[in-house]
Amino acid sequence: MKKFTLKNPNEFRVGLFILIPVIILILFIILKLGYSLSGSTIDVYLKIDNISAIKKGTAIKLKGYDIGRVVELKPVYKPSLHFLATMRIKKDIELYENCTALILNQNIIGDTVIEIRNPDIKGAPLLDGDVIEGLEYVNLEAILTDVHKLLNTVTETVVIMKDLSLGSRENILGLLSDLRTSVAGVNSILADSQKDIPAILQSLRNTAALAQEIAKEFKERPIGFMLKGKKEEEEK
Repeated sequence: MKKFTLKNPNEFRVGLFILIPVIILILFIILKLGYSLSGSTIDVYLKIDNISAIKKGTAIKLKGYDIGRVVELKPVYKPSLHFLATMRIKKDIELYENCTALILNQNIIGDTVIEIRNPDIKGAPLLDGDVIEGLEYVNLEAILTDVHKLLNTVTETVVIMKDLSLGSRENILGLLSDLRTSVAGVNSILADSQKDIPAILQSLRNTAALAQEIAKEFKERPIGFMLKGKKEEEEK
């Protein structure tokens, strides 16, 4: 039987030098994702309606302490569409089935985390395979987004009001200009007709005097006035 021997021992050393860091990196990724080689974790399911804020690897914390990771997301179609996030949590952490799972951000630019909060009145211990409800916490980022949208709306409204004010001012200036032109025209008409006013008034006075004489004569001799008018027509 032939004995196996390496032709170049340096090749073996180079291979180990490359393989060991790769194995360490794989183990680190596995542990980071919440997997455990010693079976010291439990899988708990988080029921949520929207998975936009959660992904594989999302941290699970208890009072700021890292206790696990989300390792899987899957949809459930009955009785209505919702999602189950598999949370791989350290087994030695004391959690209870009536605990609360809040989905929130650590800060404005931070990643989403799932914060587990135990109740004041403790129930039964949380076991492998249990399901808890997830609550989406209204965070500062959402509030700032709403404020930013509101400020944009106010800015657009101010710009529109400014444009309307400029347009209204131009309309008022045009109206005043037309009014000044109209007043000037009326003054011109009055100035032109001023010299004719005395003659017009004298004519009106003469007409009024004649009307008074006719009314007086008709009142004193109505029959004679009518006969006089008829006689004048026959003479014509």
